[in-house]
Amino acid sequence: MTTPTDSGATDADRLFVIGSREGFTPRVGTLVAQLQVTRHYLQQATRELGTDALDAKPGTAPNTIGAILRHLNAAERMFQVMTLEDRGFDEAEKARWWPDFTFERAAEPRGIGIAPLHAALAETRALTLAGMRRRDDDWLDQPKTFFGRPANVHYYWTHFLLDEARHTGQVILARKHLIPSADPEFMPYFA
Repeated sequence: MTTPTDSGATDADRLFVIGSREGFTPRVGTLVAQLQVTRHYLQQATRELGTDALDAKPGTAPNTIGAILRHLNAAERMFQVMTLEDRGFDEAEKARWWPDFTFERAAEPRGIGIAPLHAALAETRALTLAGMRRRDDDWLDQPKTFFGRPANVHYYWTHFLLDEARHTGQVILARKHLIPSADPEFMPYFA
């Protein structure tokens, strides 16, 4: 997102400043800033990957890098439905998203390049941001349950942030050491 802020800097210029973002209430904006950082690192970790690397099984692990990206996209869509729409997946959404969320088809080579995977992530993120723009800070405190335990909307998005960060670490490990085209010199933080 490159919306100018009051200082003339864009959100991209402020990537490493965790705080409010223009167009969002203060706490929601801070959450958006965190989502931007985790997505930046995921994109850095997956940049320039070809289909062979995206479909390669890392050692004995069942999840390819491509499957991880599809899982994160499905997870974000599921969290949108649960927190922005206050419901669960309907049957059509379950058929579309659940197999990627649960890694049911993780080992299937897809032959899909990184650009379409990044585009799908960006499309889903745009929906998240549009929904968050329409929420106020009280939305984060709305009660939910998580596996039968008390939770709130903010926890759901923190859970997603942690999941994306953890999976980014898996991608980096696979890319540097575990897939056939591994490059131990790959630097995930800089292009």
